[in-house]
Amino acid sequence: MKTDSKKVVLDFKLPDFKREEIKVKLSKNLLWVKADRKHKKKTQKKDFFHSEQAHQKFYYSTTLPKINPKKAKVEFKKGVLKIIVQRI
Repeated sequence: MKTDSKKVVLDFKLPDFKREEIKVKLSKNLLWVKADRKHKKKTQKKDFFHSEQAHQKFYYSTTLPKINPKKAKVEFKKGVLKIIVQRI
C-alpha cells in the first residue's frame, strides 16, 4: 500500500485469476478484495482417464484512511489488480 495526502494505491498480484473471479468492495475506510477460482480438467481416452481439480481463494481486508469510494479506480492488467482511491 502506498499512500500520500491525496490518494491511496494498492497493488495485488493475482496471476491465475480472471477479472470476473475478483470482487472489490470499498466503504468509507474499509477495503475487501476476494478472489475465487475453480478449475476442473478431465481427459479420457480409450484406456486412460485423468482428472484434475483445483480451488484457489484469495482474501484481503484492511482499514484505510478516510476515502471517497465513489472516485475509486480499479484496473486488472496482466495479473495485477490495482486500486487507486482518493483520500478525503
